[in-house]
Amino acid sequence: MYYSGQEIVEIAVRIEENGNEFYTLAAGMIAETNDTKGLFLDLAEKEVMHIAIFQKLAEKFDADSFDFKTEDASDYVSHLASTHIFGKPDSGKELAEKVTSPREALEIAFKFENDSVSFYTELLKYSRSDSKRLVQQIIDEEKEHAAEIQRFL
Repeated sequence: MYYSGQEIVEIAVRIEENGNEFYTLAAGMIAETNDTKGLFLDLAEKEVMHIAIFQKLAEKFDADSFDFKTEDASDYVSHLASTHIFGKPDSGKELAEKVTSPREALEIAFKFENDSVSFYTELLKYSRSDSKRLVQQIIDEEKEHAAEIQRFL
């Protein structure tokens, strides 16, 4: 299935929304205030910032933002999105509801951030101009998130 650059941006927004929901719910399952709860709340806030970046990109979207000249390129990015831990609607909430411990939530979060790096790295290959800079910024932040989470594992 072929996705336009606009649709890929919408997928990226959905991934970040699911991440925000997962982190918010994961923080809520921790009764006492501690470093893990603080990490989840911080990550939830950062996902909101990523959503804003992608929405800004979508508002200024033009045909030159992404170069999906071959269906194979779009298909691969589409595959990455569909296999992403938070690529499907409401997957953040569904996963959070199944979590039984903060450790399990951290493991899911670590996978989420690494999946995001893979997805956005592939997206970067097809990005142009300002979109390239914004996608790279998000990749760098996702890598930082994964490193933060890894310190808790």
